[in-house]
Amino acid sequence: MKTGIIGLPQVGKTSLFRILTKAHLSEGAYANPREAHIGVAKVPDDRLDRLAALYNPKKLTHTSVEYVDVGAIGQEALKDTAYSAHLRNVDGPRGAGVRRSCGSAYRRD
Repeated sequence: MKTGIIGLPQVGKTSLFRILTKAHLSEGAYANPREAHIGVAKVPDDRLDRLAALYNPKKLTHTSVEYVDVGAIGQEALKDTAYSAHLRNVDGPRGAGVRRSCGSAYRRD
């Protein structure tokens, strides 16, 4: 599965990407804000491991999710063909938003 992380500027898209993929992005990775970062996260499943222990299959493949950290949404970004191409190449976009618990004025639902 390929999932795109999209959202407005400064809402935590890259932070979420780094947490999910355990990626360590270099300083050069931030040089081009229109460039998408791609990372893969393995999905552990204890049920699959228990079944594998019982039946000893020849091959055991855990699920993986590919995340694409797409640049911030904006009027200029939507006109960019490379930005649109990143959005078209994902199975499902996921919005990134940060919930704040400091009060209703800062809360985003």
